[in-house]
Amino acid sequence: MNVSVQSSRSLRGAIKIPPNKSHSFRALIMAALAEGTSRIESPAVSADWMRGTEALEMFGARIEPEAHDCWQITGTAGELRIPDDVINCGNSGIIFRFFTALAGLCDGTTILTGDESIRHIRPCQALLDAMNALGASAYSTKNDGHAPVVVRGRLKGGRAELDGADSQPVSAMLIAASMAEAPTELIVHNPGEKPWIGVTLYWLDQCGIKLENEDFARYRLAGGSRWKGFDARIPGDWSAAMYPIVAGLLCPDSEVHVQGVDYRDVQGDRLVLDVLRQMGANLEILPDGVIARTSQLKGMRIDCNDFVDQFMLLAVVGACAEGTTELYDAAICRQKECDRIAEMHKALRAMGADVQERPDGLVIRGSRLHGAHLNSRADHRMVMTLSLAGMVASGQTHISDIECVKKTFPNFIEQMTLLGCEMQKI
Repeated sequence: MNVSVQSSRSLRGAIKIPPNKSHSFRALIMAALAEGTSRIESPAVSADWMRGTEALEMFGARIEPEAHDCWQITGTAGELRIPDDVINCGNSGIIFRFFTALAGLCDGTTILTGDESIRHIRPCQALLDAMNALGASAYSTKNDGHAPVVVRGRLKGGRAELDGADSQPVSAMLIAASMAEAPTELIVHNPGEKPWIGVTLYWLDQCGIKLENEDFARYRLAGGSRWKGFDARIPGDWSAAMYPIVAGLLCPDSEVHVQGVDYRDVQGDRLVLDVLRQMGANLEILPDGVIARTSQLKGMRIDCNDFVDQFMLLAVVGACAEGTTELYDAAICRQKECDRIAEMHKALRAMGADVQERPDGLVIRGSRLHGAHLNSRADHRMVMTLSLAGMVASGQTHISDIECVKKTFPNFIEQMTLLGCEMQKI
């Protein structure tokens, strides 16, 4: 499926934001590890969620949808069953990294694989090395640090070191090590994406797990943790919220009310609001959301590490801002669903932007964008970002392979159309 986007103006109305994927998956995993029954209300249900529930059932949990957008999870009490088949993680880095670590809690062997991105772009050698240091046996079948991987438990605890540029291996080890047989000291070099670690720490705390955290560089966990089932409601997704917010800022004569997000939440992407304000954005933060009004923005230098999922969107903002915008400390973007730095550089150049690629980011100068034929590279954030670029470009923009947008914002096109955006599936 493709989408056609044209220059848009006079966006008006309110938009309800879907639930957050990071919170959803951590709640799901903690519930699957808990003793007894948990209920998760309003999770981000997607193909990844369904694949994750299937995998957790292979580990021994029982997961059932209930009425009113609620899911019931009967946990394993920390005693995971050996899966009787290979776990296919699809395109999900969360499933791949987190479930690889969970496999270390089994008294047996687990094999995990995924799509081409998981098998070639999303590395996990740091995670495998840490697991081996803590008593498990974990290796890549191709010896290249990518899927497929083979894991044999159990994690015993001890001391491990790993690179923390990507937060997912760190989060995965924190959850798994909390249930290891003995205490664990985890040393993290080059800690990055700290707000995502913060979401993991939030769920560990919610389940009563005590740990020591020294500036995200050293953790100590007692091991042997167990917890009871719980009830939880998943908050709105700040990552998804940023697309209609930026549309309200960039499209002429617009005022957009984004509902269902709370600035007090631990999600790091909410910090983009502060960056946008520094650039001159007219934003009103409410208890239940944000109102964004058309603004004239000025370029600036932006450290993207606390909100790398917004790197591409900020590149579009930079192209529409006055002066120069430099996005840096985002090298991890090269290891997402696609190489987001290279692909964003290519897309913006195709739209006429003055943009320069760097190893850890982009330099973008204010430009007049024009329509182009673009490919999403099967990356949900590329779909939404390029759609925003099309809304502020002259002429028509075509984006191919947009089905992946369902991963985090299933009704993105329909919701944006209701605001007045000129978008049409083709």
